[in-house]
Amino acid sequence: MIDSDADDTPDLSALLKRHAELETLFGDGDGGRFLSGWQCENPWNETLRNRITTIRAMLPDDRYQYFSDDNALIADSFMEFHRNVDRKIPSAILCGEGASSLIFTACAWLKTKGIEEVHYIPPLYFTAHFALKLLGIRARAVSGRHAFEHGFTMNLPPANTVLMLSDPVWYAGVKVKRSVVERIIDWQRETGSFVFVDGSFQYMEWNSTPYESTAELDPCRTIRIICPTKTLALHGYRFAYATLPKELLGDFSHYYGSVYGSASAESIAFARVAAAAVHEHKITSGLVGIASERYGQMRTTGKISADWQAECGYFVFEKIIAELPQDLMLMNGSFFEQRRFHDHYRINLLSPSIGLLG
Repeated sequence: MIDSDADDTPDLSALLKRHAELETLFGDGDGGRFLSGWQCENPWNETLRNRITTIRAMLPDDRYQYFSDDNALIADSFMEFHRNVDRKIPSAILCGEGASSLIFTACAWLKTKGIEEVHYIPPLYFTAHFALKLLGIRARAVSGRHAFEHGFTMNLPPANTVLMLSDPVWYAGVKVKRSVVERIIDWQRETGSFVFVDGSFQYMEWNSTPYESTAELDPCRTIRIICPTKTLALHGYRFAYATLPKELLGDFSHYYGSVYGSASAESIAFARVAAAAVHEHKITSGLVGIASERYGQMRTTGKISADWQAECGYFVFEKIIAELPQDLMLMNGSFFEQRRFHDHYRINLLSPSIGLLG
């Protein structure tokens, strides 16, 4: 069982080490198929794959592929999605092969601007911590608790700085409260600070119309990352995009291209399919419907419990009451900067191993 003892002090080096061990010593955790893992059973996989295969067959194999070449089919489509859902059109969109590549690109941009320190609301995805550490940028937490915990407060600095946060708190399936985002909006207005939002799991609400309060942040000083790969639970393809100020698009495109180069034809094909599927929202709605139903059943039957209520995505952070095999691989809070709830674990409600909970 992966169950490292978490102390009361977040140790980011230890966090990165745990993730490295998971990916190397444990063979990526049985391919991510374990109960806390990331692989998902998606009833709509074949439908998506057929669409992707059709588009892929039309793409040339003898030249480099770039998301920017498909702006009318990809970026413009997501612009329209945000206009319909957020009632706002992003200033610009940068597409990339997965959220991790865009997170690293954003951190590289901070480095080029001479940023030596950023503030953040824990937790951040481990890729962000890895990139910040590698680039020599200090990460300073503004809270000792995560945004879904009772007693959560923020100590936002009274000066122009950079704030990073994840919304939702992905491993627990809980959105950052609107009141918290409103406080950040006021603070951003007061200080002129830049805000980076890892919104990889955004627009996956269980019981309400998709809407993200972080869309209200100052568009001239905000970057948000959204990941259709996660939204559609099709992890064999790599695609995510960032909404960002238009004046930064050139620099970000340059940094991204310098590190990651062109895109694969498969990623271009998936991006086209994802653009339409996210617009339709039928597959995402079906996936979160399965996740929320399983969650409700397991809570009602007493197989899992927690002091908070999950509301989005397909990961939850719960105490497992059901009897499980002793050697079962699980991820506790030490993988997510979580200093409390040592007997709680991340559960993937769409996991191929979900049957272990009965």
